[in-house]
Amino acid sequence: MTFLDSSVIIDMLEGVPDVVEFVEDRGQPYLTSSLCVFEVIDGVVGSGSTDVVTVRQEFGGVRALDLNERIALEAGRIQDQLMDDGERMAARDLLVTATARSTGDELVVADSDFETRLLTDVIDVTNIRRDDR
Repeated sequence: MTFLDSSVIIDMLEGVPDVVEFVEDRGQPYLTSSLCVFEVIDGVVGSGSTDVVTVRQEFGGVRALDLNERIALEAGRIQDQLMDDGERMAARDLLVTATARSTGDELVVADSDFETRLLTDVIDVTNIRRDDR
């Protein structure tokens, strides 16, 4: 299984060739966080009449995992370790990381939000946008 950050889902929906190829080579099933579902939807709302169900169906092949207390506690543990090392991550990215970690799957991203030294000790993160992958 492959756990996708919202940055990857957005690029997939936009048909970014290298992202589509990378993810399709990984094969299904694809997982994400319910928070990522919101982030994707949030990127297209604003007309007052957006059909959010239709937006969600556009990436219906990606199964969302719900946030829960266990994931929230894990995110807190990761943040504590990061801060002890002099780093800090946004809460939403920590919750996505903790959700991915709960599955044991690789977290695939397409932005620099997850680039911290300690994070790579906690979870396997692949940044499609990095030049050195």
